[in-house]
Amino acid sequence: MYNAGNMREQYSEPGEAMSESHKTKFYEEMFELQFSYLHHRLRREPWWGMDYGFGNFTMLKAIGKYGPGVRMDLDEIPWREILAQSWNDLNRYNLADEQEEFIGAMWKIFGERWLAAYPPFEKNNIAQNWFGCFRYHYDDATKQADFHFYNADEPDSPFEDMEKRRDDLLRIIKDIDSKKIKPESVRFDSWMNNLKPIVDLFPESLKKSLKPTEEFPKGYGWWGQFITKDGGIHPRRAELMKQEGRFEYKRLMGSCPWEDFRRKVEGK
Repeated sequence: MYNAGNMREQYSEPGEAMSESHKTKFYEEMFELQFSYLHHRLRREPWWGMDYGFGNFTMLKAIGKYGPGVRMDLDEIPWREILAQSWNDLNRYNLADEQEEFIGAMWKIFGERWLAAYPPFEKNNIAQNWFGCFRYHYDDATKQADFHFYNADEPDSPFEDMEKRRDDLLRIIKDIDSKKIKPESVRFDSWMNNLKPIVDLFPESLKKSLKPTEEFPKGYGWWGQFITKDGGIHPRRAELMKQEGRFEYKRLMGSCPWEDFRRKVEGK
């Protein structure tokens, strides 16, 4: 059950994986963070509306498709009814000090679905073809390799041994070569581009290209900054979000030519 203030509790001792009860706590608190942002954002910018807000300011639509409930589509009358109820709740709890009441109302509507859908959403993410902490998606139309990141070393920090991260990227290069793929560019679009250990893995051309993306936080490219190395919630960043509706780090997008990336990773 949603309970404001959970974020002050400890998840696990250093070096320990989270228990199932702590995993559930993580799901609840990620919900609290995302709907705190939604409350801040729609109070400032109500013109976006609930359907757009659920899909672009939270991970609700990305996660919700893995759980029970109505199809989140404006063509569906039950979904439009839920949107109307949610909008009424926003109007009912529209003051800054009514944020917890708004989140509680949203939890009554979506909490069961969120808790049911988050584990298979995570399972699907982990089931992708990861090379350590990195994976890539190649788009043949654009000749671009898009990179993604998650902490495969949990409960340890992925930054403890950056040579391992370089090896991850070397494995990606080897995999791309084995598939006879010919990328022309690499792109990495994440809050992690604010972190020196990560950007130092990439060439100067990618660093120079970094720029903030539009603030539509619907995935881990934004929300990943709240996850600690052991899979808990980062307390300082969480409080910043709850109090101010603000991310500590913007998501930065960077790209570079494939050959620049290859030379950097291979040390040539």
